Amino acid sequence: MNTLSMQSRTLRAPGLLGALYLRHPLWWRAAFAFVALTILCGVFGSLDGRTFNGVSVWVKPFKFSLSIAVYFASLAWFAPLLPNGFIQSRKGRWMTLLPIVCAAFEIAYIVLQASRGEASHFNLTSPLRAAMYSLMGFGAIVMVAVCLWMGVVVLRTRGRDPYAFAVGVGLVLTFILGGGFGGYMGQHMSHWVGGTQNDAAGLWLMKWSRDGGDLRVAHFFGMHAMQVLPIFAALLPRAWPARLAIGVVVGAAAVYAAATTFTFVQAIHGLPFV
Repeated sequence: MNTLSMQSRTLRAPGLLGALYLRHPLWWRAAFAFVALTILCGVFGSLDGRTFNGVSVWVKPFKFSLSIAVYFASLAWFAPLLPNGFIQSRKGRWMTLLPIVCAAFEIAYIVLQASRGEASHFNLTSPLRAAMYSLMGFGAIVMVAVCLWMGVVVLRTRGRDPYAFAVGVGLVLTFILGGGFGGYMGQHMSHWVGGTQNDAAGLWLMKWSRDGGDLRVAHFFGMHAMQVLPIFAALLPRAWPARLAIGVVVGAAAVYAAATTFTFVQAIHGLPFV
């Protein structure tokens, strides 16, 4: 079955949620759970007046739970591009369960620290907190490594299809850019580079610094390559020859990688994104 016919069958499912469930029930459940947690964090933030770094203590778990929900929804959407039976294989089961376990551990610690009004990231104030921070970092590596694993499998098996090619490249770029810039930020022990060390005056919603460098910008764009490139490929004219469409996707991937890298260079030089 080619990708277009597979997409057509999925679109006949009862809405987006039904389509995601049919594509990968377990990742769909994970995405749904993190959406529910996002809503809860929003409610807690409206009721709890405590702040950390100038914003509600619940802003970080809100943003992380929303981001992880999008991550699992994307993986569920891409799952049918994997070879038949792959998800049921031993490798497939590992690829399914590992990111769920790592995401659950990470968000549990972030929520715990938020409830205590303490930092979860860059917090080395005790051996236990340092160990938990290291474990969160390891879990994040596993989650982007799953993107690499899935991307390589999709490219090997369906790489001649423009949409599948975009999915594979997007997943690989998420590992390289999102994982790479996230790793640098973890080693830097801060997302700020100069400027006001506070999120209160940051950009709306994202809270990125407006008077200094912010490493979260490049990490954000890197992590979302897995959504941007497939959406771009899905918007290309279907009448185009596959070779032409793949060439355009390669060009778009190069531009996206360059633009994301530019935001990283901006940040390390202490310049704000906006």
